[in-house]
Amino acid sequence: MRVVIGVTLLAVAVSSFSSAPTFRAGSTRTVLSATKGFGAGPEPKKAKSEGQVKREKESSKYDEIAGTGGQEYSIFVRQFGSDDQSWLPCGSVAVPRNAQVSDAVYANDEALRKAIVRTYPKLRGSEEEFEFGYNLKVYPDDPIEVAVKGKPRPGGLSVGNWISTLLSPVDASKVPPPPIKE
Repeated sequence: MRVVIGVTLLAVAVSSFSSAPTFRAGSTRTVLSATKGFGAGPEPKKAKSEGQVKREKESSKYDEIAGTGGQEYSIFVRQFGSDDQSWLPCGSVAVPRNAQVSDAVYANDEALRKAIVRTYPKLRGSEEEFEFGYNLKVYPDDPIEVAVKGKPRPGGLSVGNWISTLLSPVDASKVPPPPIKE
């Protein structure tokens, strides 16, 4: 009897030191896991259209001008001769410090007119009667100034340009100066 108890205890002691059963989580493919499943697979990415490429290019140009100390303006539209309360927002533009906002607005007026008609369908048919206005984006409560289509102002070094830059409400103190070419 002692032998049977001893063998049983020995078997229990030996089995307590054995490792637990392990399950192999391998990557075996079965017929079921190789099937595609229900529905169509993910569609391949579409190539960007010309319009999308153009929008991304202009957006990066906007960010570049705004990041280098350019002024950002909100652009508005109304029918010519309407009251000051009838301005409708239609976008924004960033211009370099020495450029005129009106020139930037009228440089893109055809695309701007198309976008306005898409946004405000009731204005379709009166595209030639649009009057554009703007104000600084950082001061949205300022009155909207009418953008006048005219000849560009002379650039370069002049007292007028220096005073305009000096009195500009946009702080460009953290913008590094341009590199000096020797």
